[in-house]
Amino acid sequence: MEKKLLQECKEKLLSEKKKILERYLEKEETQQRIEEESKEPRDWEDIGQLTYTEELLDNLSHIEINLLKEIDLALKKLESGAYGICENCGVEIPIERLRAIPWTRYCAKCAEEVERETGTYMSSYGFEPIITENIEIDREDLGEA
Repeated sequence: MEKKLLQECKEKLLSEKKKILERYLEKEETQQRIEEESKEPRDWEDIGQLTYTEELLDNLSHIEINLLKEIDLALKKLESGAYGICENCGVEIPIERLRAIPWTRYCAKCAEEVERETGTYMSSYGFEPIITENIEIDREDLGEA
């Protein structure tokens, strides 16, 4: 793999890691504020909103922690020379995929297989764009402006 591409991916990985860490610090501050606010007596609606916000922040933290682990693994692979190789089939991951998801461990085909095995696969429903040319809308409830 080209040195230029490796450097580009490394920069993206480090940038994403920095963003996640900054968001995490912001969440920590928000959670501290929520804890302070929850000490004061409130009505049930406020308590429900605070609880929902705490749960949402906690879930986002778990997702971002997992993403940080993937980024760190990708950075280690960059150092060892194993970056950009699919962990499942051993083929080189296409450059376009690495640019889009620099922390990916799998080529698209293997990623789909892993998602099916882990239950995280979302099939495409054959979405095709609707061509809106020559469509006439006849509605009686619309008058002229």
